[in-house]
Amino acid sequence: MKSAIAILLMLQSTFLFSQKETIIEAPIEKATVFLSGVQLYHSQSLQLSKGSTDIIIRGIASAIDANSVQASGFGDFTILDVQYRMFYPEPNESGKLPDDIQRKINKVNDSITELNFVAMDLNFKKENLSYQKQMMLSNKLLKGEGKSDSLIVLKQAMEYYDIKLNEISDELVKLQRKELANTLLLNSLQNRLSELNNYWNQQNIAIENIPVPEIVISVVAEQSVSAKVEVNYLTYNAGWYATYDLKAIDVSKPIELTYKANIWQNTGINWKDVLITCSTGNPSLGNNPPAIGTWYIGYYQSYYERDYQDDKVKSSEMAETTSAGAVDTYLNQKPADISSNYTAQNQTIANTEFAVSLKYSIPSDGKGHIVALKTATLKSDYNYLAIPKIDQSAYLIARITGWEELSLIPGNANIYFNSTYVGKTMLNAGGLSDTMEVSLGRDKSIEVKRIVLKDKTNEKFLNSNVTLNRAFEISIRNSKAYNIDVVIKDHIPVSQVNEIKVEILNKGGSDIDLASGILTWKEKVKAKETKKLQFEFSVTYPKDTPITAL
Repeated sequence: MKSAIAILLMLQSTFLFSQKETIIEAPIEKATVFLSGVQLYHSQSLQLSKGSTDIIIRGIASAIDANSVQASGFGDFTILDVQYRMFYPEPNESGKLPDDIQRKINKVNDSITELNFVAMDLNFKKENLSYQKQMMLSNKLLKGEGKSDSLIVLKQAMEYYDIKLNEISDELVKLQRKELANTLLLNSLQNRLSELNNYWNQQNIAIENIPVPEIVISVVAEQSVSAKVEVNYLTYNAGWYATYDLKAIDVSKPIELTYKANIWQNTGINWKDVLITCSTGNPSLGNNPPAIGTWYIGYYQSYYERDYQDDKVKSSEMAETTSAGAVDTYLNQKPADISSNYTAQNQTIANTEFAVSLKYSIPSDGKGHIVALKTATLKSDYNYLAIPKIDQSAYLIARITGWEELSLIPGNANIYFNSTYVGKTMLNAGGLSDTMEVSLGRDKSIEVKRIVLKDKTNEKFLNSNVTLNRAFEISIRNSKAYNIDVVIKDHIPVSQVNEIKVEILNKGGSDIDLASGILTWKEKVKAKETKKLQFEFSVTYPKDTPITAL
C-alpha cells in the first residue's frame, strides 16, 4: 500500500512540474537596417499557465546570429533562458485519396480494362481472318496446279476466291479502323488516369525535411497570467545602400536633395507593415578598434580638371523653355506628401539613424525597395564650364554647399534640371572639399567657338631653330535674357625637354598653371552679349628634330 502511494505521489509530482510547450508566431514589428545586416524585433501576446513553459517562437529569419538573440517581456512571469535552435520536422506522409478522386480513378480504370479486352478481341479476329486469307492463297487450285481440273471448275474457283478474299480484306480494314479508334480512346483514358494521379500527388506532396528556425524562451509563472514576449536578433541577410535625387528648377533657386535608402532582404520572411530604421552602422565590422597608420595626402582633382566625357555624369542638352500652362495648372494644388516627411534623423555616438514613422512591407526577394529618408534644400551657386578645344558646348555646373550636415554616405545620384532627367553622378561624401560640384548638362543657348587667328600664326627659321607662333580666339555668345558666369579652359603645350622652348606671348587675361599649361578664364557675360578671348604662344625647337603637331 505504501509503495503504491509513493508511486502515485511521484507521478503527480512529475505531472505538476513537467515542462509545457507553447508554439506561437510572432510578427515583425520593427527593423533596424544596417548597411550590412538587420536587427529584427518580434513580439506576441499569449496566455501563460502556472508553472514552467517553453515558448517556442517561429516565423523568424532563416539564418541569424545566435549570439545576438535577446528576449524581454511584460507580465507577471520570469524569463529563465533564451535559446536559438533548428527544428527538423518529420516528412508528412501522403494520406488517403478523397472519395471523389478515388471514384474517378476507379471509373477510368474500369474503362481501360474493358478497352483492353476489346483490343484483345479485335486482335483475335484479325488473326483469324489473316489465317483464312493465308489458307486461300496457299490453295493449289487457286495457283492452277491441279492437272485434272477442268477450265470451268477453275473459273468457278477463281470467282469464289475473289469474292471471299475481298470480303476478308474489307473485314480486316474494318477491324483496323476499330483497333485505331480503340487505341486512341485507350490512350486518352490512360492520360486522364495520369492527370488524376498527378493532381492528387501535387495536392498532397510530402513536406520535405526542411529545418525550421526557432527561438525558445523558457519562463516560469506562479499563476496563470496574460503575457507579452519580445525577441530581437541580428541577421546578415539584409542591408541598404544610399541613392540620391538632385533636382534643380533653374539657376535662381537652390537644389533639392532627396536622400533615399534602397533596402534589400533575403531573410526568408516577408516584412509586412514594419517600422523601418536605417542606420549607417555596420555590425559585421566587429567591435575591436582599428590600428592607425601613416596618412598620405595628394592633389585632389576637381571637376574642372576631369575629362568632360567622364561617364559618371551623362549630360543631356537643355532646352530653354517655360510651360506657363503647366505652371498655372499646378500652382494652386497642394503638393503630394512624401515619405521623407515622416523620417526622424538621430545622431548616435557611432553612426546616424533615420527612423521612418510610416510602415513598410518589404518582401524577401533580394531586390532593392526605396524608402525616402530625408529631403533637404541646399545652397547652390551656378556657372557654366566650356572647354571649346574639345567640345563647343557650355555645361551648367552647380556648386553645392552645406551638404556635410546631412550625414551622407557614398552613393549614386540621379540629376534633374527643370523636371528633366539629365544623368547621374556619384556622391562621394568622404571627400575633403566642402563644395560639391554637379554637372546639369549642356545648354544650347550658350554658343562657344574656338578659331585659329591666321594672321598671327606663322613659322620662322633662325639659324638651326624653328619658331612656331600659334594664336587662337574663343568667343562666347550668351543668348539668354540674363547675365551668366562662365569658366573657360584651354591650354598651351608644356615642354618636357630642354631643347624645346615654349613662350607665352599673350595669355589673354587668363590665369595660367605653368606646370600643366592650363589657361582658365572666369568671365561674366551679359545677356545677348558675345565676348571674345585671345591667347598666343610660340614654340622654338631644333629644325632637324620634328615635334608633335600643334
